[in-house]
Order: sequence, then C-alpha cells, then structure tokens
Amino acid sequence: MSRKWLHALTLLLLILGLSGCNQSVDEQIASGLKITETVFAEKPEDHTDKIGDIQLFLPTKFKIEDSSDKYNILISKGKESYILFINDREESDSKLYYNLLKEDSSKEIIKEHTFEKDESFGFSAISKTEKENEFELIVSSGGVKMTTISQAKNIEDNLHEMTKIVHSVKIK
Repeated sequence: MSRKWLHALTLLLLILGLSGCNQSVDEQIASGLKITETVFAEKPEDHTDKIGDIQLFLPTKFKIEDSSDKYNILISKGKESYILFINDREESDSKLYYNLLKEDSSKEIIKEHTFEKDESFGFSAISKTEKENEFELIVSSGGVKMTTISQAKNIEDNLHEMTKIVHSVKIK
C-alpha cells in the first residue's frame, strides 16, 4: 500500500512541477507589457528591410507577405500573420491609434500600457477575441501600429517582436 502512495505522490509532484513551468496568461500579459516598455526605451534595431521609402527591422523568421500598399503591410512568421499600419502624416507623439482604440466599443481591452519619451507616444494593448486562449495584440508608436491575433502562450514573445518592428520603422 505504501508503494502505491509513493507512486501517487511522485505523480502529483511531477504534475505540479510541470504545471509550474508554464506562465499563466496574466503573467504572459504583464511580462509582455513590461518588455514593450523596455524595447521602446532602447535604441531601435538596425533596419533589415525596405518598402518604398519605409525602412524597418524584421526579426528572424519574419517575412513580408504583401506590401502592395506600402502603408498596410502584411507580415508573417510561420502560420502567424501581423498587419503593420503606417500613417506617415502622424507625428511621433500622435495618439491617433490610441484614441481610436479607446473609442472602439467592440474591443474588450484586458490590459494596456502607454509610454512617452522624447516627444514620442506609444502604447501596447491586449484585448479579448471570441476564442478562448486567443488575444488581439496591438503595439503602436506615433503613426505606426502593428496588430496580430496571438495564442496565450505566445503573448510575451509576440509583443517583444512586434515592439522591435514598430520601434524600428523609419519613413524617409
């Protein structure tokens, strides 16, 4: 009988240990938003791609799928799709995309974070989608905004990469 208890206890400890390795959605969100603030405070990444008069950095595995409209660019990483919106008429301190998000009653914002530095304004936000464990991620700085639909387990990584891209965009 004691051997069965030992096996049950070992199995229970293994399950608890493995479940502790996964971050909760709240932890992913908090960590992702903290990362966006850190990336925006740093120097932008060097440009790796160019679309017309727009220069930007794309992390490894990211590729431009469609840039027929240089102000609405479809980017992918594997099966994930991202949309990069660029409004070259907005200044770096523009709150246009932030105000539009706040006025959109169809969005259920879970968490958001704004930042201001050197006459620049930016934000990151996470909103619910209709599917469980799936979220809309938005990262914006001035007239540049990027969105994607993300699985809960990828929130932190996606926010990090999206912020690097958005922060790097330069319009000549």
